[in-house]
Amino acid sequence: MRGRIGLVVLAVGLAVLPGQAQQDGGADVRFRMRTSVELVVIPVTVKDSAGNLVIGIERDEFRLFEDGVEQTIRYFSIDPFPLSVIILVDAGLGRGAQAAVRKALPVFASAFGPEDEFALYLFHTYARRVLGFSRDRDKLHAAFRALELMRAPARRGGSTGGPMTAGPRINSIPIGPQVPSVSPRSEKPTKAIHDALWTAGLALHDRERGRRRVVFIISDGANSRLNQYSFKETRDLLLRENVSVYAIGVGNARFALGTTVLSDYARVTGGDMYAPLGRDGLARMYARVAEQARNQYTLVYAPPPARVGRKFRNIEVRVRRPGVTLLTYDGYFAGIPTE
Repeated sequence: MRGRIGLVVLAVGLAVLPGQAQQDGGADVRFRMRTSVELVVIPVTVKDSAGNLVIGIERDEFRLFEDGVEQTIRYFSIDPFPLSVIILVDAGLGRGAQAAVRKALPVFASAFGPEDEFALYLFHTYARRVLGFSRDRDKLHAAFRALELMRAPARRGGSTGGPMTAGPRINSIPIGPQVPSVSPRSEKPTKAIHDALWTAGLALHDRERGRRRVVFIISDGANSRLNQYSFKETRDLLLRENVSVYAIGVGNARFALGTTVLSDYARVTGGDMYAPLGRDGLARMYARVAEQARNQYTLVYAPPPARVGRKFRNIEVRVRRPGVTLLTYDGYFAGIPTE
């Protein structure tokens, strides 16, 4: 593989296409395919007007464009992929949102299958790992129960109070490291969504191929101007690491669909934005989000040769089905960095 440019850009060993992936001639390529040509892998979600997943679309119904030029779809897969997930929970929610999230979080564990792996992070001024990657749903249940989603009040001197900022515990033992992944730039405690997603993107870097890399972020969308990383920097990292962001908006985010930083990240990474109402709505949404992240169409094509210097290439996917919505990446970065 030459670098980690773009979405999933492969030079050898297309091990990201398990199951009945179809080659040009319709052959089953599974994990056997080898190629000397760079390939770009595009996950695509198709939804109807009610927001339900649309299944059964055939390969020849899709059309794929890069910078306005139609590309030949070299490989196609409809198989579900196992997930590598980071769950990012906002530690600075209002009291009502805190209570709803705290009560509904344990249901989240049931949304994952035996092949999925998950990690849990809490964020406010910085992101703190609560549970490292695991496939043990009992551990995730225990970590959820240990979280006390209490408001992180601002205090002078750069400290935030409450059990959340002290770190969650099970049987009086802290869960996860207490060293922040991202250092705040200001002594004032502020909520940093860009920095939290940057941390999540880095944490997903080493996960094995053949898995969907996903961040589920649960937040009200409030974001500080004092993030260490900008939206553009974080977006570029997520695209390089092939990470899709699925945002679950609570609190004020429920009334600002499409206008928050959460929806911006969901759109550019091919994820989605949800705004459920109440604890029951949150519980139902967790399973729906996990199902959507796992069940996507996979389109693969060979892009035009890349030159020296990173360039963003726009991607557009169309489908010959009326009344449906497509969710996928806006594009990817091609080329060899000049630095």
